[in-house]
This record gives sequence, structure tokens and C-alpha cells, in this order.
Amino acid sequence: MGVYDMCHRYLKQRKQFGAPLAAFQLNQEKLVRMLGNIQAMLLVGWRLCKLYESGKMTPGHASLAKAWISSKSREVGSLGRELLGGNGILVDFLVAKAFCYLEPIFTYEGTYDINALVTGREITGIASFKPAESGKARL
Repeated sequence: MGVYDMCHRYLKQRKQFGAPLAAFQLNQEKLVRMLGNIQAMLLVGWRLCKLYESGKMTPGHASLAKAWISSKSREVGSLGRELLGGNGILVDFLVAKAFCYLEPIFTYEGTYDINALVTGREITGIASFKPAESGKARL
């Protein structure tokens, strides 16, 4: 939400070719995608809380939320960095700092990948991450 807020303010203040950057179509589309992702992440989190409160949350539900939210938050950070152009990599605008925090969340101990596999196990009934059987390799 902070990345979106910073980008929104920046695009309304910064002018190019006599118009605020917020007036350009591609910038508006990226802001809309960011806001859509943020709203969807909030709703997924809210729904997960409701499932938990009712005792119906499964490990697959939690893993799907973790995988998807980490993916979408990474996208929001990336879009924010793009929207600020060269300023998107400067600490002064805080977007680079947020981007640097979001990137490891996506990959920390395989957050996205492992949670995707846990969800896959729940929807297929087959664990794809179990260790290989010990013994001789078969040809």
C-alpha cells in the first residue's frame, strides 16, 4: 500500500511534456493494476481469516494465500519501481527499499514455490516434494 501511495503522489506531482505523469495511459494502467492487486491481497487475507475463525482453513488454503500474495506483492513493488523510472531505484522515494524487502519474501526459503507445492498436494492428493525412494536407481 505504501508503494502504491508513493507512486500515486509522485505521478500526480511530477510533470513531463507539460502534464503530470499521472495523465499518461500506461502509468494509469500500472496504478490500476497495483491497486487491484492490493485490494485482492486484502480480500484473500480477509477470507483466510474467516476460514480460520470458522475452523475450515486447511494448510492448502494458507499456502495458496502465501504463494499468491507473495507473488502479487512482488509485482506491486516491481510496477512501482517502473513507474518512478530512475527514481525508482533511489532510497529517497522508498519504493526501492520496499522492492528490496518484497523480493526476498517471494524467495525466502522458497516461499512461493514451496507453498505452491503444498497447495498442489491438497488439490491433487499427490505430494510432489516427498524425498526420492532410497535404494538403487532403476533404469
